[in-house]
Amino acid sequence: MAFDQSTRNRLQRFVNDARKVLQEEFIRQLQNDYGLDPISGSITGLENLRHLNDAQRETARILRDTLSHYCASGDMDGKQALDRIVREQAFTVLNRLAALRMAEARGLLVESVGSGFQAKGFQLYGRLSGTGLGETAEAYRIYLFSVFDELAQELPGLFYRFSPQGRLFPRESALLPLLNLINSADIEPLWSEDETIGWIYQYFNSKEERKSMRDASPAPRNSRELAVRNQFFTPRYVVEFLVDNTLGRLWFNATGGKTTLRDRCQYLLVKPDETPVVGTKLRDPRTLKLLDPACGSMHFGLYAFDLFIEIYREAWIWEQQYGPGALDLSTSPQAGFQPLSLTYTDEGEYLRDVPRLIIEHNIYGVDIDPRAVQIASLALWLRAQRAWHDTGVKAKDRPLIGVGHVVAAVAPPAELELRQQLTASMDKRDAVLFEKTLQLLKGLPELGVLLQVERELPKLIREVYGGGKEEDLFTAQDKGIWEKAEIRLREALTDFATAAKSTYQGRLFAQDALQGLRLIDLCSEVFDVVVMNPPFGDTSSSTVDYLDYATPDWCKNLAAAFIVRMKMLLRSGACIGCVTDKTILIKSSYESFRQSCALGEATIGPLADLGWGVLDAANVEVTAAVFSCDGDIDSTQGFIDCRNDNNKDVRLIGAIRHQVDIRWLAPAIFNRIPHASIAYDIPNFVLNFFSSLPPLQASGARALQGHAIKMDWYGRLWWEVDPHSIDVNGRWTRMYNGGPFSRFGMPSVEIARWNEDGLFLKHHPSTRWSNSEYQHLPGIGYGKRGEVLDAHVVPVGHVFTVEGLFVLPESFDDIWYYLGVLNAPLTSVILNLYCGQHKHAGYVNLLPIPAPLPNLPTHVTVANISRAGFQLRLKIEHLNELSGYFSGLLASAVEAGAKYFDVRLAFTQQIGFQIKALERDLAVAVEALYGISKIDRDCISHQLDKYLGGGELNEQYGFLQQVGGGREAAAELFSYLVGATFLRWSINATFSGQPVEASFDPRLPIPSQSPAMSRVTHENTVSFLSEVDLESRIQSCMSSIFGHNSEGVEVQMLSLLGVGSEIEYLRNHVGFFSDHLAKYSKGRKQAPIYWPFGTTSGLYTLWVYYPSLTSQTLYTATNDFVEPKLKQVGDDVTALRNKGSARTSKDEKQFESLQAFELELIELRDTLLKLAPTYKPNLDDGVQISAAPLWPLFRHKPWQKVLKETWEKLEKGDYDWAHLAINYWPERVRLKCKTDKSLAIAHGLEELYIEPVGKVKKVRNKKNAGVDK
Repeated sequence: MAFDQSTRNRLQRFVNDARKVLQEEFIRQLQNDYGLDPISGSITGLENLRHLNDAQRETARILRDTLSHYCASGDMDGKQALDRIVREQAFTVLNRLAALRMAEARGLLVESVGSGFQAKGFQLYGRLSGTGLGETAEAYRIYLFSVFDELAQELPGLFYRFSPQGRLFPRESALLPLLNLINSADIEPLWSEDETIGWIYQYFNSKEERKSMRDASPAPRNSRELAVRNQFFTPRYVVEFLVDNTLGRLWFNATGGKTTLRDRCQYLLVKPDETPVVGTKLRDPRTLKLLDPACGSMHFGLYAFDLFIEIYREAWIWEQQYGPGALDLSTSPQAGFQPLSLTYTDEGEYLRDVPRLIIEHNIYGVDIDPRAVQIASLALWLRAQRAWHDTGVKAKDRPLIGVGHVVAAVAPPAELELRQQLTASMDKRDAVLFEKTLQLLKGLPELGVLLQVERELPKLIREVYGGGKEEDLFTAQDKGIWEKAEIRLREALTDFATAAKSTYQGRLFAQDALQGLRLIDLCSEVFDVVVMNPPFGDTSSSTVDYLDYATPDWCKNLAAAFIVRMKMLLRSGACIGCVTDKTILIKSSYESFRQSCALGEATIGPLADLGWGVLDAANVEVTAAVFSCDGDIDSTQGFIDCRNDNNKDVRLIGAIRHQVDIRWLAPAIFNRIPHASIAYDIPNFVLNFFSSLPPLQASGARALQGHAIKMDWYGRLWWEVDPHSIDVNGRWTRMYNGGPFSRFGMPSVEIARWNEDGLFLKHHPSTRWSNSEYQHLPGIGYGKRGEVLDAHVVPVGHVFTVEGLFVLPESFDDIWYYLGVLNAPLTSVILNLYCGQHKHAGYVNLLPIPAPLPNLPTHVTVANISRAGFQLRLKIEHLNELSGYFSGLLASAVEAGAKYFDVRLAFTQQIGFQIKALERDLAVAVEALYGISKIDRDCISHQLDKYLGGGELNEQYGFLQQVGGGREAAAELFSYLVGATFLRWSINATFSGQPVEASFDPRLPIPSQSPAMSRVTHENTVSFLSEVDLESRIQSCMSSIFGHNSEGVEVQMLSLLGVGSEIEYLRNHVGFFSDHLAKYSKGRKQAPIYWPFGTTSGLYTLWVYYPSLTSQTLYTATNDFVEPKLKQVGDDVTALRNKGSARTSKDEKQFESLQAFELELIELRDTLLKLAPTYKPNLDDGVQISAAPLWPLFRHKPWQKVLKETWEKLEKGDYDWAHLAINYWPERVRLKCKTDKSLAIAHGLEELYIEPVGKVKKVRNKKNAGVDK
């Protein structure tokens, strides 16, 4: 059955519920029975556990030994180690019972878990054993243990009953609910599916757990986090595509295409005219080695198992046809293989042994998660059993499967005392080698096979035993010495573990050491195929230096590191099939990786570009690609684009089966594309542009990245501060930091703390200063992120950032030309072909673009269109109260009186239609500029459809989508009226519809005060208005503006807002403040300036004007507004109280409500007075910080939540740069100023800062860095 989303959801619920049952049970057992408390981390002495029987006491001792072993490395404390024990015991029990249930579903095991205590196997066991085994639950436990013991012969990693991960078992109270979950009808059909165990593995760690890890640290902090964060089950079709085009391709080529795999491998991409040459010898399948270095649940290995069965079948036929010796054994001389016909008497005996051969010789796996080793080994064993079952081989006739090659990359043992005990009995040189080998393996839990042990081991051998040159690789002599030494080490470790005096902790020590030796052996193998879904992104901080040294082309992404590393473990002609983050194939910072692994020693292809939503819950754009060692860079490969298909598997298999929609390209062509990006979908005409046109940076303009600024410290919205302080040389300066999609022009709302040429910014450790000499110049801005590039004029006086990038023409006269070209759809198409969503300056600088020629008609047309677009945008700016150009209400709409909203909306819509028409004209003009043909134009449209999911560009990003309708126009008018009542706006300010000429010139700065602003000082503005007063003044303002039409406009406004009165809109939780908060939230900042302080019920609200805040604001609010209101209500209460028995029923209701209202007002007053003494706001802190201490006064729940969280961070010290912080916690802030120069500057306390004494940096010998680390 298909594992669709609903199926996976059912399984996820089961795993979550089962894990909860088991973990709660084992926590109780550890606390109540064994004196170990995972909650507190406390440990009771074993001698005090007098309630335990002998078996329990032994378990308690083993648990303590396990705890000591886990803590010995120093990576975790007792509590963390106990958490690990609980987790391990839970997943082992769940995996064991799930394995039995899956074995039952395949007919491999008599019913033992299905039906619970009524299982047929248990019932039979009970009849044979009688009543001597005790109560039913205890008898069932003993029965299951006997089943575990039988299975442990072939699967010791999962079923060995005395392993440290399997010491506990749930009691009846937990076992019964667990069995009920396992036997739920919801998941009954899933136990027969091979994928089930893989999904159980993935879902054991919840999405919430992964999220909490990412919230705590952007990079993994240890091996468990690395495993959990990257634990994503690979869909079956992706597995098949990669295995078919690696293992399947290898056998296809070897047989000259004469193999049943050609039909069996649905995703094998074969060129229509392809006829491989048959080799002189076919490889003996026992010598083929496939590795999954991040194997998880062994999904790749399970499918490879299917192919290996066919390969073995065909190998027998080949040898029968060509005779003994026809199969090549030369790659594994040490294995001692004989020809198949000399090893087996007939084909039947041979085929019966094939499942065992595959596990013991062909499939290798490594994982840093111990759970994965349990699951992977189980999955392969179940697959082998199914193979025998399908061919009718009875259980008694099935060969015993020996130790496979699934290895856990566990930490080497760290107990010093046990190491000394072991090495005391060893040869002196062997002891030194053992110690140094353990040191070498120290990074194993985070690195796994990325740790190049085969590279470092020869150095250790020569260092200990002598001989050879340092620059030599692993010579035959080295290998011989190591093999003999390894045998002695294994014998010593085995003897140490089994010695009579050995402790359980000693056995754990030996097991971990032996596991390390197994990994060394695995890394010494040479593989024919690697298939993997490796971790993506960051590694743990402790391994970065090692990877820089060992795999310099990893480019700080683990996906690239795995590909680079696997290339080292492959034999000539081998290949890698990899699920990878598409970033490594297109981003400029991965160019060295691509040159090494895709366009150099190895070549890329075939490739399936799968896009988003491929890996369950992973927010990553996925590509499945094959990398071939010794591939021909000039040989064509197939590239298939499935990004925009919901049914990607159907799309992929259809393309391969019918040979349609496949782009056949030689990888060499990518060297012609900027940064050698794997832009397989680049049209030929675009490819020609890179040869025929100069890049932007050579055409007469440059794209530049600006400063990296810590926005919560230094970024604000302009209305949060005194507008007079905003200037190129002021306390604040305007900042361009990107923003919402907007062609030609965009409101400038963000500012940065400046002071003396950026003094405040420069000294913060996170600030990165870039291109200072170009800051504050007029230019073209564009946001770094987005599928479609939108460029807009940014006037003089702005700093630009790492998010808001700049294009600066060499001549200002060319600004309109470049603005037009950058806004054309063709430009976005070209950019997206080689850089994806992040349009860094380096990418834009490589954009092929015709140099500006002012006299060329097409150039003039492009420039005129973009200039017209900018002028239309300015008209909207003059009506936007967030803009520095805001001029007031539209004059023609005001003059229209009762038709105000019709005229206002028509004006905006007309501009929208004009901009839309200009954008169409621009697209045509730029295509003419580039000489685009009709066929090429269709290609551009097709590419845009891919980026936009099939939607037309203007529908997705057009101006009309951003404007809104009648309600927005009504909210806009209401907001203006509120501002006018607080004397923020001049009441008679209007916009004629035509911007003043000066605003068309980007060389003139945006005004610090918009034309509509009243020229009264903050001291003379209205600071407070009660709700009733605010309503009255709004109505008065409307009368002043609209005269005799005011009533009609008011009725329309309220109707569009969906309310009956101004008071209702002001009080509604989704009314004015909600709209105001949304409108005044920009650039991830929320900065409302009209603040409602209200009673609990909302019956009384006092509106406060943020720019007028002072240290006396709360006292004034109390004395001038709340106290008078309280007195009024108190008088009314007293009057009704004095009426006594004469009160009517109506009086009683009023009396009760007034009493409640009085209590609310008292609460509001007391809260104000409690906050007032310490409240000393500073507008430079911004709205959110300034409002945070006052969070109890706000009744708007989302805003209150934001403020409460902000206040908690203030209390913690996260915002100690704020003026408020030094008011509330002066000692803490002053102490920090001694060591933090940026903080000292922020508070004007530079005299407190103590410059640290410089330290001499050690320069390490890079050549030896790997061993040291």
